[in-house]
Amino acid sequence: MQCLVMLRFRTLAVLFTMALVAVGCDSPKAEFHLDRVFLHKTFGEPESREEADSLRNQVQNLKEVMVGLFGNPDEPHVPQLTDLDTTTVLDVGLIEMAAGRVASDEAGRGRGLYREHCAHCHGVSGDGAGPTAAFLNPYPRDFRMGKFKFKSTPLGVKPTHDDLRKTIIDGIPDTAMPSFRLLDDDEVDSLVHYVRYLAIRGEVERRLVMEVMTELDTGDLILDPEDRSNALVEENLELVKGAVATVVGQWANAASQVTEIPSPPDQWDSHDSVQRGRDLFFGSVANCVKCHGQLALGDGETGDFDDWIKEIDEKDPASKAPDFLALGVVEPRLLDPRPIRPRNLRTGVFRGGRRPVDLYLRIKNGIEGTPMPAAPASGLSEDDIWSIVAYVRSLPQEPISRPEVQVEYTRERL
Repeated sequence: MQCLVMLRFRTLAVLFTMALVAVGCDSPKAEFHLDRVFLHKTFGEPESREEADSLRNQVQNLKEVMVGLFGNPDEPHVPQLTDLDTTTVLDVGLIEMAAGRVASDEAGRGRGLYREHCAHCHGVSGDGAGPTAAFLNPYPRDFRMGKFKFKSTPLGVKPTHDDLRKTIIDGIPDTAMPSFRLLDDDEVDSLVHYVRYLAIRGEVERRLVMEVMTELDTGDLILDPEDRSNALVEENLELVKGAVATVVGQWANAASQVTEIPSPPDQWDSHDSVQRGRDLFFGSVANCVKCHGQLALGDGETGDFDDWIKEIDEKDPASKAPDFLALGVVEPRLLDPRPIRPRNLRTGVFRGGRRPVDLYLRIKNGIEGTPMPAAPASGLSEDDIWSIVAYVRSLPQEPISRPEVQVEYTRERL
């Protein structure tokens, strides 16, 4: 009887494997999806059938231009439409190593690393809408805005290669982003370049959408394949080149804009420094208490959103999300637009790293795409920031940080 059960199990396993192979052989090529939330917000609802047809043609043309520039998830391209050497930012060999289906070459080196390790959360298009994304809190990062939270550069400046590498190797504590420390160095680098490729692609797409909206006449295409004699072709080609050059240039210049971290002053983490940091934490200049709360439990301002949710709507994304869902745009952030919670500083768990230098950068630079601002240059000195770091690092050791005290505090508030 046991042999019969095993035989049936093996037969089912073989049939299941054959079915998977058949589906894989017949499955269509992977494609990058345009950012339909951004498209709809930018263009709005067409007022007539003619406008709808015109917009549909423009969007289809945009999609074709993007494929021409960046290829598809199985066959990525690195655009060479600019005097800037894009290979300094996007290494073709490393991108190809991360792209495509999961496989290995003749030498046994892995391929399709992004789809193997990242796409189930971040999505094939890098939209943060992979098949597991809806179950995660916070949602996986949507790379297409080109915004990354934990980096060594100021707000508005792209992360460096080392910033992205650190996130991949260390993971992000208290989130579903794991550490990939066991990957080889070249595998980590390939994922860095591929994430950057997805971000640059998304940013170029957004720039071209805005160009269509502001620079082209109604119904005009970015690049019309049927009209090669049109004088606008050359002008529009320069428009495309400019979009690529601007985005790639921002990434290429990131390493030159890294925030310099000064050496901490003597006895920066002494009792006196901690007390000074506490005064700054509650003071009107730093005003950390506004969001992190009177007891630093992250229960201050809890009704704000990060930039990815604010794209739905700046103030009330929940009321606007159904409009996008009605268009067939199904993303986790639309199904449940969650507010961003300030960090509970008493747990000692910091998503960008818990080293003193990590905390210094979070306070000095702020956190991109979130309500966490940069330290006001006119109000906080370098020594002030180090004192706040000392105070934040002391919080997990204070009595209120004990779970039973937190529970009692919560009961009192309820």
